[in-house]
Amino acid sequence: MRTFLRIHGLFTLVMAVLPVCFAQTDPKNVPQPPTAELKKFDPFLGKFSVSGNFANLPWTGTLELKKVIKGWYIEQIILIKSEGIDREFRILATWDKNLRKYRLWGFQTLPIMPDNGGEIRFEGDEMSTEWISARPDGSKAAFSNRYKIVSKDELEILSYSQVGNGPAEKIGYLRGKRTLNAEEAAASPPSNSLLPAPEDSMKPTAEDEIHAAMAERRRASLEGDSEKIASSMADEYIQTDISGYVQDKTAWLNEYFNPLAALIKAGRFRWDVFEEKDVQIRTYGDTAIVIGTLELTSSGARVDRERHTWIADAEAHRSSTLHFTRTYIKRNGKWLLAALHNAIPLQQSSK
Repeated sequence: MRTFLRIHGLFTLVMAVLPVCFAQTDPKNVPQPPTAELKKFDPFLGKFSVSGNFANLPWTGTLELKKVIKGWYIEQIILIKSEGIDREFRILATWDKNLRKYRLWGFQTLPIMPDNGGEIRFEGDEMSTEWISARPDGSKAAFSNRYKIVSKDELEILSYSQVGNGPAEKIGYLRGKRTLNAEEAAASPPSNSLLPAPEDSMKPTAEDEIHAAMAERRRASLEGDSEKIASSMADEYIQTDISGYVQDKTAWLNEYFNPLAALIKAGRFRWDVFEEKDVQIRTYGDTAIVIGTLELTSSGARVDRERHTWIADAEAHRSSTLHFTRTYIKRNGKWLLAALHNAIPLQQSSK
C-alpha cells in the first residue's frame, strides 16, 4: 500500500488535472480547438515505450498521446508495468474557448489533485504542464513537466518542483522511444536506442533552471504576488520600458506592479492571456541573456503613461505584443532577473 501511495503521489508530476464543467450539451458549444492550436500537439503524438525515475523510484511502461472525439481533444494514457505497481492513468486536454488555452483533467482513484488544476503551454519545440498544489503543512508547491522530442521518435519529460520561493528542483525524468505500427516496424531495422539514463541526468541545466524561474515569475504575475515577484529580482534590477522610461527595482514595484497586484487581488483586473513565446536562452557562466515574445491580453484596468502606473477601468480591454530582452544572474543557487528591456515589434509595411 505504501508503494502504491508513493507512486500515485509521484504521478501528479505527469498529470495536471483540472475539474472541467461540461454544461455543453448543445453541440454548438462544443469547445472545438482552432486547427493551429491542435497541430501543436502533432510532434508528441504516438505511443512510446518509456522508462523513468521519480524521487529515485524507477519504473517502466508505456505512454500514449492521441487525438480523440473527432480529433478535437488530446488524450494521454500512462500504463506502469513495473512489478507490483501496475497502474493506469488517463489525462484529457480540452480547449477552453474563453481563455483560449488547453485545460487538463483526468481520471484518478485518490483525491490528491489540486482544486485549481493547471494548464498546458507551448514554447518553441517544448510542451509543458504547470500547476500548484497545497502541501500538508499549508505551504504551496509548484510542479511542472517539460515534454520535448530530443531526437527522431525519442521523447523526454523532465519534472520539477518548487516550494515557496525556493529554487526549482529536478525531481524526475521519463524517456521513451516511439513504438512503430506494424507497417513501420516491418520497414524499420531493430532499434536499441532506449537506454538507461546517465546518473547525472537528474541534474538540471542552467537553461532548465531559468525556464523554471520564468515559469514561477509568470505565475506570480498572474496571481499578483508582490512578495514572490520581488524575490525573483536582483536588488540592482533596472528596466527600460517601451517608451524609454527607466525604473529601478523599488520604482518598478511601487509604480507598476504593486498597484496592479492590488487590482488583481481585489478581482478588478485579470490577465486573459500572458504567454511567453519563442524563448531563447544564452548562458555565460552565472549570467544569462533571454530573448522572446510576450503576448498580453487584459481587462479591468488601463496604463497611465504619465505616472507609469495602472488605473482601474471596468471598460478597459488591452492587447499587446512585446519583444523582450532579459538579463539573469545566479546568486546563492537562484537565478534572479537583473535587467529587462521591452520593445514593440516593428510593423511590416503592407505592399
